[in-house]
Amino acid sequence: MNADASEERFLNRELKLRIVSAIVLAVIVLFMTWIGGLTFQLLWAFIALFIFNEFSTITKSSMPMINRLAAIGFLLLVIAAYLSGKLLLAEGLLVLGVVLLAIWEWMSSRSVLAAIGLAYAGLPFIAMSELRLDTISGLLLVVIVFACVWGADVFAYFAGRSIGGPKLAPRISPKKTWAGFIGGITGSVILSWAVVAYAGKSPGTGFFALIILVAVASQVGDLAESVLKRRYNVKDSGSLIPGHGGVLDRVDGLIFSAVLLWGTLYVIQWNSSFDNSIPVIFDNVFLSP
Repeated sequence: MNADASEERFLNRELKLRIVSAIVLAVIVLFMTWIGGLTFQLLWAFIALFIFNEFSTITKSSMPMINRLAAIGFLLLVIAAYLSGKLLLAEGLLVLGVVLLAIWEWMSSRSVLAAIGLAYAGLPFIAMSELRLDTISGLLLVVIVFACVWGADVFAYFAGRSIGGPKLAPRISPKKTWAGFIGGITGSVILSWAVVAYAGKSPGTGFFALIILVAVASQVGDLAESVLKRRYNVKDSGSLIPGHGGVLDRVDGLIFSAVLLWGTLYVIQWNSSFDNSIPVIFDNVFLSP
């Protein structure tokens, strides 16, 4: 009984720490998102560097230093190109870096970890920067992404703890349940709709289908990091954020969600002959006045 009570107190302290840390982080990130422009891009440049550093630290036993340095070099070039206003160059450097690293690693060690790490860090940097841009539509779009991912995290956590039930992927993440998975999708839909309603707009054709896909991507991203950590027997990706671990632990779902949403809108933008920016396309296609 005492052991159970002690464990319950520990869990409550951890939950309070997670909540406080999450609130502080949310305030900082939302403020920098509201500012937008270079401030937001630099935020995601630093996050990208943290993502790669934590990824390479987890996999250091399988990633030679020369491969790690090459990936960091390409990532810095991608960031520098994008911050200089050269989107196509940044995208080209990212693709080139991933392909060259993958070929080199596979030929030398039958591995592609550095290439994966470069994509894992570079793609969300470009995706989040392009989703935001310097427009009101971009601000709304990024806040919707945050609402979707944070809604998935919070609702999945509480639905999983309160309902329990069958495990989602017991070999990958023993604590995740199907109740949490469904609760996470529900939370994403509710919070995303609330953001849209607060902005004075209405969901358009395909909005909820897109949000559900983004919510699923968020939970897949969470599971993907769990696979990585279980493979290398690591509990957290780092210790920077109290109650959450590392930066990668905090943005694992956001990586997959942002890249999926950006990729979807990029395809629509391409088919519309680049008439509008990605945020404006989202506003026109998926929202109603």
